[in-house]
Amino acid sequence: MKHRTTSTSGRRAIGWLLGLALLLTGLAAFAQQDPPGRVARLNFHQGTISFSPAGDDSWYDVVPNRPITTGDRLWTDRNARAELHVGSATLRMDDQTGIAISELDDDTARITAQQGSLQVRVRDPLEGRRFEIDTGNLAVVIDAPGDYRIETDPAAGTTRVAIAAGSATLHGEGGESVPLGARQQLTVTGRNLAAVSAGPVRAGNDAFERWVAERDRIEEQSISARYVSREVVGYQQLDNYGDWQSVPEYGNVWYPRNVDAEWAPYRDGQWVEVAPWGWTWVDAQPWGFAPSHYGRWARIGPRWAWVPGRPNVRPIYAPALVGFVGGAHIGGGRNGVGWFPLAPGEPWRPGYRASQRYIDEVNRAIAYQRQLARAEYLHRNTPGALSVVPVDIFGRGPIARRDFLRMPEDRIAQMQVAPAVPIPPRGDRHFGGFGRPAASPPAFQARQQQQFQFEQARQQQQAQQAQQAQQQLQQRAAQTQAQQQLQLQQAQRFQQAQQLQQAQQAQQLQQAQQLQQMQQRDGLRQQQQERAAQAQAQAQAHAQQQMQLQAVRQQQEMQQRAAAQAQAQQMQQLQQQQALRAQQQMQAQQQAQQMQQLQQQQALRAQQQAQQLQMQQQQHNAMRQAQEAQQRAMQQRQQMLQQRGISRDSAQQGDRP
Repeated sequence: MKHRTTSTSGRRAIGWLLGLALLLTGLAAFAQQDPPGRVARLNFHQGTISFSPAGDDSWYDVVPNRPITTGDRLWTDRNARAELHVGSATLRMDDQTGIAISELDDDTARITAQQGSLQVRVRDPLEGRRFEIDTGNLAVVIDAPGDYRIETDPAAGTTRVAIAAGSATLHGEGGESVPLGARQQLTVTGRNLAAVSAGPVRAGNDAFERWVAERDRIEEQSISARYVSREVVGYQQLDNYGDWQSVPEYGNVWYPRNVDAEWAPYRDGQWVEVAPWGWTWVDAQPWGFAPSHYGRWARIGPRWAWVPGRPNVRPIYAPALVGFVGGAHIGGGRNGVGWFPLAPGEPWRPGYRASQRYIDEVNRAIAYQRQLARAEYLHRNTPGALSVVPVDIFGRGPIARRDFLRMPEDRIAQMQVAPAVPIPPRGDRHFGGFGRPAASPPAFQARQQQQFQFEQARQQQQAQQAQQAQQQLQQRAAQTQAQQQLQLQQAQRFQQAQQLQQAQQAQQLQQAQQLQQMQQRDGLRQQQQERAAQAQAQAQAHAQQQMQLQAVRQQQEMQQRAAAQAQAQQMQQLQQQQALRAQQQMQAQQQAQQMQQLQQQQALRAQQQAQQLQMQQQQHNAMRQAQEAQQRAMQQRQQMLQQRGISRDSAQQGDRP
């Protein structure tokens, strides 16, 4: 059943056992230029659920509408259950189950199960996306839509994978891989896919499976799924808290129920710092996640309506679809900051660094009806739409109704609109959108102890390495000092040798200069003698050259006269040839004229002969026609005579008795 293959998931299996490595992997994802366009949300829970944000070892009571992303962890206490949505996929946790979101972005969802029982439902085709569940034993890479059950027991060191529908591939630490199809299950121990048991999946009837079946039934009956994509996180909560209607201007819109007359979008909740987006709106209403992070809000008559956008476009998560205003003085030496919901047709700009491609994709997914595009912000001046609080209240926890300020219209007109909050993140985790502090779950205590021991061992190792490095540094310093002394001695010896060599070189140079002077005097006399001999030789050569030059000139003159005579003869011959050619051309022209006249005469004779032949032919045809006419006349006459004779004979026979 096992296949020994090379697998990336298998090679990184060691990392599954180190929670710190998982957190670092998650934090590395935040370094990308564009933040993820996909998050997870706790859609439903019962009992006590604990939450630990990325980069924080503390645990808190969960806040349902806080977005869950890479590095976050969840724990279900005894008799508790939780339902997590990642796009259209659903992850359900039984009690005493712990998970860590190891990686979550547009293309990858990798979840590490620390212990307990998970049920994963992948609804839509993955289309190049990766959905992976890691445990201490293996990695489950889901290959197709279906229903998957993963149970991990750290105490026993086992993991059970059961597939009701779909298919997946199991990867081990050493590169092993095992494909698993529908109605199959496998329990393994260790990290090399050592099978404990295998066989077909049998229909169970435990409480967790019954709860999962009931949640599936509710999800299938969702009314909101008719109007929005199932990738819109939090759409299920819209069914029980509002109503859908169709309006001419915007199409299908959703109206919330049971909100008072002074309510406005982004009014009931809090601003929270969530990396990598920064300031993020966490709505207090159970239905507030989807309308806060997707679509637009419109004021239709006296009511607010949520406009979801195109249902056939992949939705992109945004931290808050609002415009910000700030810088207004509210008295007492305090400033205020405000925000209002964006209307359909108004573009959204993030307050963090992002590419134009990311901005275009977000607005393409949430903008509704391009013809509604506006240059001015509609809801900035819509009565009751602008929410203003003192700067020291912003981002300090849930905002109470008494914290909101009423600003005069002329003061609002002076406040500049900006895409980003005019308040930098404070980095204060005390106000992070968490509930009350909670105890560290048992599944993570051992892991934290391992991390603490690992950190202590690492620090001891670093101290030993530092001590060894210091000793090596001292040894190297002593060696360096000895080498410097040796180099100094060598330099002194080299300097003495160099001075001796310079003295020898100076003496040799002086001798060489004297020898050179003697050679120069001898050379000068020799050069004078050579120059005299060269002058005499040059004079003789010059005289000889003059004689040769005169002979050459005479020879050239003779050649020129001969050439002139030859050229004159050639000219005479050429003139004779030209005259002969002219005479021949005249003869040829005369012959051509005679030939032309002869041809004309022949053509005239041929024409006359043709006319005579035609006249003879006509006469012959006339004579033949006359003969044929005479013959026909004679034949007719004979026929008439024959007829008369027959008539006469008949008459005579009639007179006979």
